[in-house]
Amino acid sequence: MLTFAKSERLKHTIEAIFFDIDGTLITSQKVISKNVMAEINRVGAIYKTPMFYISARMPKAIHTVADTLKLNEIIIAYTGALILDKNTIIRESSISAVISSNIVHEAVTADIEYIGLYSYDNWYANGDNYWTQREIMGTKVQPAIVDVRNVEAGNLHKIMLRDTPEKISAIVEKLQSHTDINIFKTKDTTLEIFDSSCSKAVSVKFMSHQLNIPLNGMMAIGDSEGDKEMIQTVGYGIAMGNADESIKQIAFDVTASNDEDGIAQTLKKYFP
Repeated sequence: MLTFAKSERLKHTIEAIFFDIDGTLITSQKVISKNVMAEINRVGAIYKTPMFYISARMPKAIHTVADTLKLNEIIIAYTGALILDKNTIIRESSISAVISSNIVHEAVTADIEYIGLYSYDNWYANGDNYWTQREIMGTKVQPAIVDVRNVEAGNLHKIMLRDTPEKISAIVEKLQSHTDINIFKTKDTTLEIFDSSCSKAVSVKFMSHQLNIPLNGMMAIGDSEGDKEMIQTVGYGIAMGNADESIKQIAFDVTASNDEDGIAQTLKKYFP
């Protein structure tokens, strides 16, 4: 059930909606439920509210979802390091070649089990291991298995590291010496690293300017640390029921989990 900790605002003031994908739009079985799909289609048909995918995924992995549920032509990939209007890039930022090389070196030295490098629709992984298979299952995209030390360091939009909580915590401390990156610990086993100019909060601000819609007229729904600033930035920041308590505490509202049709409940409430 949705909480009502804060006074409800006029529903028609919501002029755009941004959906995180993993842990939010899709269930733990990596599908969009029929109820969520029906509610999104209803809101689109009746209210004509523009809706957008905003995800740390690569464009190709967003399209595995978008091909099932069509939203806007604009997709926000890599949390906004790559924003595409159809095939046209309208915003882009990448991790510098020097910093990318240093991060890869530190990850290899620390014997991090999964090292993933992402550039446009290219995904390079250091091996076919448990974490790689989880990524394949979740995104339905296949990586190139390579020696990541030999991947061209320029134009990397994201670096992902996955391992035990202990090893991830240890390497976070080392990586914090780099000032030109944003590090999001999206799970205790997962780090997602971007250029410092890139975050979902920056992306919704960019879209506010592009769409000429004020931030307080936007809704954003998410569940992870990478969504926290975005949820704080928009007028209607919604935390999923499966989100950490720290995210729920700063949200405008809290809905049910991704396995309980949380998005459908939110849309029914704010778009009756």
